[in-house]
Amino acid sequence: MEKFFTQVSDNISFDVAKTVADVMPMGHICVCYLSGDKGLAQKAIEEVSEFEYKITFVEYPDEVICNEESALDIVNCADDVRLFLGVGGREIATLLCQACKIRPLQYALVTDTPFLYGVGYALKGAQLPIKLLIDKDGKEGFGDYAKCVGAILAHRVSLWEKKYVYYMMGIQDYASLKAEQDLLDSIIGDGQMSDTARLFGGIMEYAKMYYEPFKPSAEILAELIEHVNLTSDRGESLLLAGIALVKYFKTIMSIEEYSLITPADVSSRCRALAKILGTDVSDLIGMVKDRKFQGKWLYIHCEYRRDMLKEIEDLDAKLLNIIKSAKRFMPDVGYHLGEDYDCNSIIQLLYNLSPIVHECSPIAMADILLGE
Repeated sequence: MEKFFTQVSDNISFDVAKTVADVMPMGHICVCYLSGDKGLAQKAIEEVSEFEYKITFVEYPDEVICNEESALDIVNCADDVRLFLGVGGREIATLLCQACKIRPLQYALVTDTPFLYGVGYALKGAQLPIKLLIDKDGKEGFGDYAKCVGAILAHRVSLWEKKYVYYMMGIQDYASLKAEQDLLDSIIGDGQMSDTARLFGGIMEYAKMYYEPFKPSAEILAELIEHVNLTSDRGESLLLAGIALVKYFKTIMSIEEYSLITPADVSSRCRALAKILGTDVSDLIGMVKDRKFQGKWLYIHCEYRRDMLKEIEDLDAKLLNIIKSAKRFMPDVGYHLGEDYDCNSIIQLLYNLSPIVHECSPIAMADILLGE
């Protein structure tokens, strides 16, 4: 079942006007957008402006930090506002989501990108929009399809990790896992993801069924890749994270003999990660101090290791095509990424990532399985 109604619009101004009219025949609307999306915002409300609506604009700088403090600009707008209209992508969707936790008004979203990572998935745990409208005229932006490739790869890696965690925890949700896997594998195919219609339709479908009970390592690593300034683009950071994790998970699952005698020095990981993040090491140590290895996990790991290894090897075999597909959509065919696919900083992040991932993730299990 759809989490919210999604519509690809041939006439975004008409469909926005109809959406607003379905909520109220007249009244006060608050339109929220980033500076870079001002043109889309003006286009979206052209027909609304012709009717008896009062319109307030909340414009954010493109480099806005999406948090509750920033969202207060939306929360604190006029008391008689009856509908929020967010225009843009991941950032504005996140800000509106946070604002509506505090001020639970109805809201709709307008975007012109097929990259639904944030627009579709930043909405968990809050009031959902009444509609997500995607401007068809903006749907063919090829640079955004590179972001879609990165997102799909990261979601496929995250699904692999979720399956492993579920095995470890004894969670039996095979039907849902299979449905997600079948859809993602159908989008990826042999890795040559050049069909924009298939890619767009696939990521739209996945937005409807996406569910993640814990924060996956791909998302965590993508945020850290942005933190160390390899890229500020979420699609590219997801691509880099997905590539790195496929290789790392493959390495972990390939090891047949384990050393359980010497426990891993997780505190050293915490110190290294704290230095990278610029945070207090005690905060990170506090996150892992209560983790307790369960002996059955080693048994379960051994039971499923070969099956999980084959699955990640199959994905690894498609990586070159996936990378090429993403780069072909980029204006400079990925030149700006340089050697970031295998750079030292990502390796260091991977090596020290275990304190902030799920305790049953293969990354956390590697501390116990491999020792020091």
